[in-house]
Amino acid sequence: MKILILSKRFYTGKDLVGDRYGRVFEFSRWLASRGHEVHGLAFDYHRRDTSQGESSIREAGLKWDAIRLFPSPVAGIGRYRATISKLAEELSPDIILSVSDVYHVLAGDWLANKFGLPHVVDLYDNYESFTAARVPGIVRLFRRALARADGIVCVSHPLQHFVLDTCEPVAGPVVVINAVDTASFFPRDRAECRRHLNLPQGKKLVGFGGDISSGRGIQAVFDAHKRLLDGGNEIHLVLAGAVGKGVEVPGGEFVHYIGELDYAEMPLFYGSLEVGIIANKSSDFGRYCFPQKFFEMLSCGTPMAVAATGEVREMMRNCKQALFQPEMA
Repeated sequence: MKILILSKRFYTGKDLVGDRYGRVFEFSRWLASRGHEVHGLAFDYHRRDTSQGESSIREAGLKWDAIRLFPSPVAGIGRYRATISKLAEELSPDIILSVSDVYHVLAGDWLANKFGLPHVVDLYDNYESFTAARVPGIVRLFRRALARADGIVCVSHPLQHFVLDTCEPVAGPVVVINAVDTASFFPRDRAECRRHLNLPQGKKLVGFGGDISSGRGIQAVFDAHKRLLDGGNEIHLVLAGAVGKGVEVPGGEFVHYIGELDYAEMPLFYGSLEVGIIANKSSDFGRYCFPQKFFEMLSCGTPMAVAATGEVREMMRNCKQALFQPEMA
């Protein structure tokens, strides 16, 4: 079977093409390994220059090509529609798979209707919660496209229920959760992990890795750490990731900001901690996202404190002492 995949290039802070990373790439590689001919288009609308990075992938049965939107958004969108239309004519795919945000689902719906092809949508998050979905009227169009899709894959059960409640789809959505690379995420020597990351030995370290932003409820982490210090507990807070706009990382000897880590270093980060923190808000994103870090820390054998929102709340129902009340959106 010939499969055409439409996706954005950058998601969850990684480059689908350059890093060969994440759910979208793994889906495409798995489909190719099953004997299908897979061609993916990764739409790059970041303003940063990616011209020096890898812009294509060529493996057995698998192709990925990156297409830039800039310098002109209007010309970029027109070029993208012309490119996917031309590729569909040349490839003659049996199916269209769209992922990554509302606009790619709309593009997949448009292309499938134009060529009379089945359209399958993969929802690895609640795309309605993304900034890209704030354009007036776009959610209505997205839900209409989702309702008539021939297949829907959701990353979590709460997201599956949300789709059923809001879209009345003709295709029953199925749940396919994310996996963890256990060749990378496994228990490691704590002292060695700390040496690699230049973290203090012999101290109690708790840590948060990811988007250090108000949208992920990071203030609750800062406040809890301050209360621990005020109570005489010499616990060190380690932070790894991009700092969001308006967020001020606390100072002092008990806070260690180590910047943005390569994905390959995340198992070392988890391995260096006594407790890993998964913060989130009870928001349109937090209620439906998949707790990837939860499973990564679990594979690393790292104890966790987790915001009780979304699917992880159900997963931790027998370990409620590890849950904390999330910030409200």
